[in-house]
Amino acid sequence: MASVWSIGDIHGQIHHLEALLEALPRQPGDVTLFIGDYIDRGPDSAGVVRRVLAEHDAAPDDTVLLWGNHEDMAASTFGFDAPSHLEYDPYDWFRNGGLEAMQSYGYAAPELFSAPCPEDLERLFPLLNVYWRPPTDRFPELENCIYVHAGILPGLTPERSSGEVMLWIREDFLDYEDTSGRLVIHGHTPYRNVRVQRDKIGIDTGAAYGGLLTALRLPEMQIYQTDGAGYLESLRLIADE
Repeated sequence: MASVWSIGDIHGQIHHLEALLEALPRQPGDVTLFIGDYIDRGPDSAGVVRRVLAEHDAAPDDTVLLWGNHEDMAASTFGFDAPSHLEYDPYDWFRNGGLEAMQSYGYAAPELFSAPCPEDLERLFPLLNVYWRPPTDRFPELENCIYVHAGILPGLTPERSSGEVMLWIREDFLDYEDTSGRLVIHGHTPYRNVRVQRDKIGIDTGAAYGGLLTALRLPEMQIYQTDGAGYLESLRLIADE
């Protein structure tokens, strides 16, 4: 049986990502999905983007890359189409980790504020999806699952939702239960550990702030977590009733 491995917000933590990918017992036919926010805040956004692109190059049909709100801010800063269609302040991205991201590409202030888009980021943006539904022919057990960076308004499908909502929503998604029977796997809002509810699973465990990086394996309901410095744990989850 094939699995979907979804990896939470990385935020430039290359050591976490490398340790996690090395540890995952992925098999041919499995899908690896990145929930977005590859860049910003951590020390090596450039290294993370290179590794994510390498994953995609090695298995393009089995690698899913989602937009995060940080990629959205970066794309807008460099004049690329960004799915939120928000009008960011020119320095919003730099204030939210873009400064560290550009430094990881070798730029220093003040020239980084007018530097061109790094080639890796320019290549990454067109590969990103706002959400992903597992194909039912490959993953019939996951027909009710939706993967998205931040969340979806209760009662709305992703097809009827805006990019702004799916990349930025918090309380209106997190605080309300969706009774339609779907399960939304998301990142964006960090928790000390995986947040499991009947209708949603949050897998941002705060790697950007000294926490763990998490991979969720479905349909097995198993997680792998690492701190990037030797700690690794594998657990099985039980959803709240």
